[in-house]
Amino acid sequence: MKISMLIFFFLYVSAFCGAQTKIPEYANFEKDEIELKVCHFDKDADAVIIFDKANAGYNDEHNLVTERRIRFKILREKGIEKANIQIRYYSYENFETIRGLQASIFNIDDEKGQVLTTLDKKLVYDKKLNKYYSELSFTMPKVKVGSIIDYKYESVMKNYGALREWYFQQEIPVMLSSYHLSIIPNAEFAWSVYKRTSIPIDIKPDPKGGTILFEMKNLPGLRNEAYMASARDYLQRVNFQFSGFTNYYGKQNYSTTWKELSKELLEDKDFGSQITKNLSNSDIIKSLCAKASSPYEKMRIIHDYVRFNINWNNIYSKYATEGIKEPWEKKTGNSGEINLILINLLKSEGLDVFPLLVSERENGKIDSTYPFVDQFNKVAAYVNINGKGYILDGTDKQTPSYMVPFEFLNTIAFMVAKKNSTLITIIDPDRKKKNTIVLKGDIDVSGTMKGEVWVNNYDYSRLEKKVKYFKNKQKYKDEEFLKPYAAVKIDSFQINDLESDSLPLKHTFKLNYTLDKSGDYYLLNYNLFTGFEKNPFLAEQRFSNIDFGCKYLCILDGNFNLPQNLVSESIPKNMKLVSPDNSMSVSRQIELNSNSLRIMLKIEFNKTEYLADEYDMVQEFYKKMMDVLSEPVVLKTK
Repeated sequence: MKISMLIFFFLYVSAFCGAQTKIPEYANFEKDEIELKVCHFDKDADAVIIFDKANAGYNDEHNLVTERRIRFKILREKGIEKANIQIRYYSYENFETIRGLQASIFNIDDEKGQVLTTLDKKLVYDKKLNKYYSELSFTMPKVKVGSIIDYKYESVMKNYGALREWYFQQEIPVMLSSYHLSIIPNAEFAWSVYKRTSIPIDIKPDPKGGTILFEMKNLPGLRNEAYMASARDYLQRVNFQFSGFTNYYGKQNYSTTWKELSKELLEDKDFGSQITKNLSNSDIIKSLCAKASSPYEKMRIIHDYVRFNINWNNIYSKYATEGIKEPWEKKTGNSGEINLILINLLKSEGLDVFPLLVSERENGKIDSTYPFVDQFNKVAAYVNINGKGYILDGTDKQTPSYMVPFEFLNTIAFMVAKKNSTLITIIDPDRKKKNTIVLKGDIDVSGTMKGEVWVNNYDYSRLEKKVKYFKNKQKYKDEEFLKPYAAVKIDSFQINDLESDSLPLKHTFKLNYTLDKSGDYYLLNYNLFTGFEKNPFLAEQRFSNIDFGCKYLCILDGNFNLPQNLVSESIPKNMKLVSPDNSMSVSRQIELNSNSLRIMLKIEFNKTEYLADEYDMVQEFYKKMMDVLSEPVVLKTK
């Protein structure tokens, strides 16, 4: 993804102007739209956005006013769900309002011909999602394949500083995306474009008129791909941020460097000012830390207290919008409040701690060339102990102090400090997703194997499994151990060491497995409980990078006792397969002694991320690896 970035300064602004692509009037549908059957640049699409157009400007109160118009067509049955439309907006303290909503749907009826239906406003629902966000939702009536939906609305935000980003690309293809911006007088702002070099963009700045127009055409839909950390990283978009504003009182500068951003945040009453607040009833922390034998132990005690005693309300924030005293007393708060409490307590105990702005993996990677603070969705704590950095998240109840939260891996964070603020690339070179499987089975004369299985999960694998287990215990067992293996039955299923961070997560159970049979032959599949049942890389092309997050290691040790009436007809060869860049490998060793068969598998990935350009290599390795893992031991009846 190529990043284009420029800074423009506007001092005078007039009405909207500029050569924009002309679009049809509202609810007027053109012949080529009516006849459209397939999106020519994304032929598998279930629906297509014909145009998504916005005009953003301001009113006399200097509100940010955006008029938006969207028209799309349903191409296949699966696309009908796109007629369920949600418009999310920031409703906290009435900061944003949505008004003037209109929607129409065009259909061809066998009897009536062309039919235009207008949305009944009684079918529009406005609901509050949480303290900060609300959602306007509606479903268009009489939707079917061939329907064209046209709707428009106006967003009014109290502050022009709410100007953030415009996404040209979406999960379904877009034929035209247009964003026309009029800049408030005397404002200085920066913008950055994120796009692939192969997809052109039309940018028309008009400094004299105080406007700028962005347009992109024929954008294929961005669908979810296996091991894609964030779709946002690959969506074609433009980001905006203010750098200054001049009024009667002079010029007010906004942060235009990382150093200035750090200074601004440390002086912010909802951020830096909270770090040194005196928290009532914090004697419990001093009491708990009194017996700590080291700075690390002190850090762990405080981190554990916060993550286990203060509940996250699932609202993301970088700020303590309610301060930290009330969330501390009520033991609940948003992510900013909880982690600023954590930083406050760590600092009060003499630890070298700093706020760390992070953009979680699903939120997308940041542009490190310009200090867009809104790129980050969270603040965490960075603790320096004897030159070693620890990254703590008080909202994460599963990740212990010595590990980096998985959602932060392979991202760039910003450490906020008075003197040495810096960007940090977050990795964890010491820990992997590690799994070990030990299987002991006895195969009887009928081709049924009974045995015991021990599956241990370490480090990031342990964290992943714990989250899934506590989310739905029964579903966890079914999806992790039963559904992938139709011929396997399990009983006496137990999970141990759920609460001990220093130990692996241990699964033990008994197994009953009926081998596949063909005539006098039985096929023993030994690739059990590794997680490699299906190949996730079957698509011909790859749009996004492959991001595993961390390194990976899986070891299987299978021991099978054969009955007297079965002999080995075909034993797979011992082998080792290595990717061309030596980052991925799978090895297999098989030992046959009398009626005892031992099979050992080792799968190892020592690289955490692969570029989209490396997809062919990864795909080819996976294909060969899956062939290795699916090669059975063939047993024959005597």
